Amino acid sequence: MPDFLESYVKELNAKSERIKNDYSLKSSKVAIELERAFERFWIHTDLPNSSPSEFSVLAVDSSSQHIVTSNGGIFYVVRALALSKNRRYRELVTDFDFTSDSTHDAAHVIHRKMEWLEHKVALQAVKDGFDGFLLFDGSIYGRLAHIPIETGYVNDRAFMLKYFETVIELLETCKKESIPIIGISKESRTAFFREFLIKTIASEMKDKTGLSAEKLEKLLSLAIDNRRMAVKELEKIEKEKDVGILRDLIEELFARRPDFQLILSYAETAGYTTPLVLGASIRWRRSYERIVRDPEGFVKSNFPVSSRDKNFVDWALGIVENIPDLSAIVSFHLLPAINDTPMRIDIPAWVFGIEEKLSEVGWPEAVNVDLNEILRLISAGYCGLENYNVWLKAVDDEVKLRRDVFENLYLPKFEEIVGRFATPRGYRRVRFP
Repeated sequence: MPDFLESYVKELNAKSERIKNDYSLKSSKVAIELERAFERFWIHTDLPNSSPSEFSVLAVDSSSQHIVTSNGGIFYVVRALALSKNRRYRELVTDFDFTSDSTHDAAHVIHRKMEWLEHKVALQAVKDGFDGFLLFDGSIYGRLAHIPIETGYVNDRAFMLKYFETVIELLETCKKESIPIIGISKESRTAFFREFLIKTIASEMKDKTGLSAEKLEKLLSLAIDNRRMAVKELEKIEKEKDVGILRDLIEELFARRPDFQLILSYAETAGYTTPLVLGASIRWRRSYERIVRDPEGFVKSNFPVSSRDKNFVDWALGIVENIPDLSAIVSFHLLPAINDTPMRIDIPAWVFGIEEKLSEVGWPEAVNVDLNEILRLISAGYCGLENYNVWLKAVDDEVKLRRDVFENLYLPKFEEIVGRFATPRGYRRVRFP
């Protein structure tokens, strides 16, 4: 018997009931209430029949590779591709830099650069006359929800302003030209649908707790934004009232379990969640309020090094003042087949004639929109468990930057420029005969 196996089996068996309940979501009062609410807001349907030939689609994706070099810097390559039946647009950015960011935050900036290049290639296509559907691999909401702040990259501190400058131009251009933008994410970690269900359950029970709608929403918002303050507020309320299941609902918000777990546990047919309009969280709304109240102060506070240049401040103001006007997003989860996993679908609200802004929407709100064309598009691109979207699969295959290509083609050119072997001792480079 391998070492530790006996201890492993004993430990797992001791926790088996709790793990089984957590995994299946089938026990506890909250689970029962969640299942009831889920059934109310789950729309049973099969995908309509349609063919890829019925749609003009430009699929957009990106990839990257990077290494921490032997002298502690970062060398990275990022590339993006927009691909349609007869169009192809490419962008690439590569650089070497030092950063004070942690390894995680440094990689986070590189991921933002991937999204930035995706916006740039999509914008190229739209300016070149493309007027079909823009299809992105990933969340549209997540691209708008970043707070612009100075990066730790020495030569690219103001990158997040370039990011917003491009995405704002893309959204404004697509809205003007009536070009739908759709983001598809597989197994997204988001929890907006669960939050909507919990607020619905809590609101319907507010008479039992005696809390006003305003106080209840404040408490639920604290549970997402500031756990410590939420616990303190709940303890104060409990001294005067019997909150009942509200405490369990608050703890469910603390858990931040993803929506796709909820769907896999409760959905008994293919279908989709009721579309919701998403807006800014409490943290994001605070930033929006600062921008509206004192845009120059916001720029100087969030970009302290860059702001030493007066020309930078003037340029930055022209960007940040437009951020509160970013469109709200309509989002829903789609389960294309009962044996598959959910996709998250994001669409700017203006595609449905909804003019609300991110800064104007708090908690997710149910919205009645016509999804027929969107569902037909998704159906046309769906090829089963191994290929959830034919267009995104095609662009991913072409844009993907494999590690062996990075190390054998891109990295040697960089090493030629710096005149030395760039990888640190112990780094294993892939070698092929």
